[in-house]
Amino acid sequence: MNLGWILDERDPNCNVTQGRVKTEKQRWALGGKFPDYVLYETGSERPIGVIEAKRPSSDLDIALRDAIDKYATPLDTPLVFAFNDAVVRTSHYPTERPLKIDGAELQEFIDQSLALRFVQEGPEILSVPRDVQISRDELRAIFENANDLLREEGLRQGLERFTAFADILFLKLVDETEILREHEGKIRRIPAEYCWSYFKNLDDRAMYRYVTETVWSRMQSEYGGILEGKLDIRRPRTLREIVERLDVLNLTATETEVKGDAFEFFIRNGVNAHPMDLGEYFTPRHIVRTMVHLVKPRFGERIYDGFCGTGGFLIEAFKYIKLRMAQTEENLGVLRNRTVFGRELTSIARIAKMNMILFGDGHANVEMMDSLECPVRDEYDVVLTNIPYSQTTRFGDLYPIPSKDGNSVCVQHCFEALKEGGRAAILVPNTFSYEPGVMKQTRELIFRHASRLTVVDLPHGVFLPYTPTRANILYFEKGKGLRHAFFFRIKNDGFELNTRRAPVPGPSDTTKFLDYVSPEREGPGQQAAIVPREKIEDSPDLSLRTPDYIIQTVKSPYHVEIESLGNIVVERKEYVTPADEPEREWNILGVTRRGGVYLEKTVPGSEIQQDCKVVRSGDVVYNPYRVNIGSIRKSAAIL
Repeated sequence: MNLGWILDERDPNCNVTQGRVKTEKQRWALGGKFPDYVLYETGSERPIGVIEAKRPSSDLDIALRDAIDKYATPLDTPLVFAFNDAVVRTSHYPTERPLKIDGAELQEFIDQSLALRFVQEGPEILSVPRDVQISRDELRAIFENANDLLREEGLRQGLERFTAFADILFLKLVDETEILREHEGKIRRIPAEYCWSYFKNLDDRAMYRYVTETVWSRMQSEYGGILEGKLDIRRPRTLREIVERLDVLNLTATETEVKGDAFEFFIRNGVNAHPMDLGEYFTPRHIVRTMVHLVKPRFGERIYDGFCGTGGFLIEAFKYIKLRMAQTEENLGVLRNRTVFGRELTSIARIAKMNMILFGDGHANVEMMDSLECPVRDEYDVVLTNIPYSQTTRFGDLYPIPSKDGNSVCVQHCFEALKEGGRAAILVPNTFSYEPGVMKQTRELIFRHASRLTVVDLPHGVFLPYTPTRANILYFEKGKGLRHAFFFRIKNDGFELNTRRAPVPGPSDTTKFLDYVSPEREGPGQQAAIVPREKIEDSPDLSLRTPDYIIQTVKSPYHVEIESLGNIVVERKEYVTPADEPEREWNILGVTRRGGVYLEKTVPGSEIQQDCKVVRSGDVVYNPYRVNIGSIRKSAAIL
């Protein structure tokens, strides 16, 4: 009902039947069997979807097969849903491929407009409708052009250029949102004279003066903490060129959720073109959604992300709760103002606020600050986050296990923020699961104070093109009485594990994981394991490494002796921090199977926001994520 489906059969616009069908012909085709629900196109007798609802812990593979064979096939119904109170599985008949948006499998029911898009376009669609869709090439061209213009403006840091560009894009989307409000008969929040449609027609100098003085001041008063300070553009002509490039895009849609999708689609894909330029990376949204479904936030709970970036976790939690609550004004007020809370160290916090406004709000509770400097204790019901990896901190002495190691202190921050009985899903680097010392102490803190514990092993390449870092999802419920831990290995997240990250056909392991984790059942294919507490306690350094508990056997076609690379060469541990020499040009090397070592790009140190491993002449160089296809070469280059 919250998605707009009408179940009241007394209503002439009813488009859902329960345990029956609309016509005698459909009844005859089913031979006396009826699906739990049939979805119809409004105002017609055309079935577009069937839903098979099962008890909790039921096998959805079987349910989906039954729904296809018993109902979708005889009714010739294109969309099939199976639900067991934990997760939704989908199929597109007759292709029998899962329904996907932006390459990620659906994990929710959908409204009629999306359902009809799947019927018309097939099993895979993009979040932004075709009539407002921006091609990747257009997106890249617009972002690169704006990036170059802003560099000429003197904005040397990638993050500065990114936020300046987002500011202008936000003004465009606010204008379109206000136009939609007018069309719907609602009162504008921002008068027309302060919006894009008005100032875009002024000449260069007049537009620049009007935007930087009048528009900026009005937007600050309406959206405090978002358009702070001033527009970081000095030349009127630069502003004109960016406005003209964005103005040709039609981002208008009929719902605020689509508006937010347009903003996120633009920002995410634009930055994909320059991941190292920005020095930040975005958590893949299908991983975010999987984690939100894992913690199952409820109306009335307080959700926290202490390292919120562009706000992806908070937005998905917001949407998850909104879909499942009574849509009263009082409830919406609680959701918008007292449900999601975030902190972010950099000015990306402003992007999070913009994102949340366009998705329905919650932005007032996002703060730009160093979370580690300000611990919170026993405040939140749910913590969802992707911690910043491999950082150091001066504030470790504020936590139970004092340390300068940011990985440890960030996890401790999340643990401390949870109320007793609260739930956390945290993305942590893979090394967190097995490193000794302070990391072991941190694992022990979680292990000793958890009533439930799940570790999800993600494959290499999930965060490409931003970083090759491997990560795990760490889920725990704060309390006592842990009897076992659940381990799951995701081999296929639905996308190619390379810099392209193109969708791959067929079902992914992310939806399968949600199906397995709720009843915590071991699955076939050496993918899931329930491990007794005692076995983990007896492991070296209290290991939470998935391979220690889910053993895979690989047969080699070659009759050769296998030797560990570590027994042959010694790894160079030396790192440099290019940001310490911002004006120096740095060579960034790449390694491929066929090309060996090659010069990937040359950039100033000011644009490299992470430490880099040194490569010197004579080194054996390899890409650790492509060693299996022979990407080992001897280097003749000097960094």
